[in-house]
Amino acid sequence: MQFFIVEGVLKKPELMNDTLLKEHISYTQKAMQKELYLLSGLKEDQTGGIFIIKAENKEALQSYLENEPFYKAGMQTYKITAFDAHYTQEAISFWFQK
Repeated sequence: MQFFIVEGVLKKPELMNDTLLKEHISYTQKAMQKELYLLSGLKEDQTGGIFIIKAENKEALQSYLENEPFYKAGMQTYKITAFDAHYTQEAISFWFQK
């Protein structure tokens, strides 16, 4: 597994609606249940989100993101940064095991 910090950047927030938001939440929740996300949250200025996620490789992550409802609607893009975890808190070290 590889680890990534992903920044979601809202390009067209005017496209947001209740249906799209519910689809986004459902899509994200499925990956959360598989323990792919370590954390996820909105940026303070509400212009997108930040999350830490793991995937087999960058291509797998890109495929996941290309099917994300906000992306498919043309509302959000992503900036992906791969990283290696050198130090972790003991309480969350299980998530980083490969």
